[in-house]
Amino acid sequence: MLRSNKRVPRRLAVLAVGLAAVLAVPVGSSAAVAAVQPATTAVSSVAAAPVVGFPGNQVNYQYDSVRLQMTAGGGTTPYTWSAASLPLGLVINSSTGLISGVTRAAGTRTVTVTVKDAKGATGSTTFTWRVIRDACPLC
Repeated sequence: MLRSNKRVPRRLAVLAVGLAAVLAVPVGSSAAVAAVQPATTAVSSVAAAPVVGFPGNQVNYQYDSVRLQMTAGGGTTPYTWSAASLPLGLVINSSTGLISGVTRAAGTRTVTVTVKDAKGATGSTTFTWRVIRDACPLC
């Protein structure tokens, strides 16, 4: 009998042990299905959190009418929308993500828009919103 000084790589040894375990289970048994099923389930059950699109920094004049549609992707629909620090006079529709209204006060705000998906995962984006006082709002 010839003896080789070469060692079997560790990966091949692990593969051989795993293959032997699968082959030892009788065909059609529930143990054979269970041995394969967890890996498939673990990969397919991972869902990405929603990502909110960045709308860019916003600039409006005081008393402008505003309609800004926020967007999101990923996660599990339906989404629930919320916004923090919107300029006075603006609101966000919690089911559509549409920011609308009439800007009432001048100033700069740092706005954070958050979306929550059906599984409770959240995503958000932050941008600035500058409202400029119009010198002649009724001209």
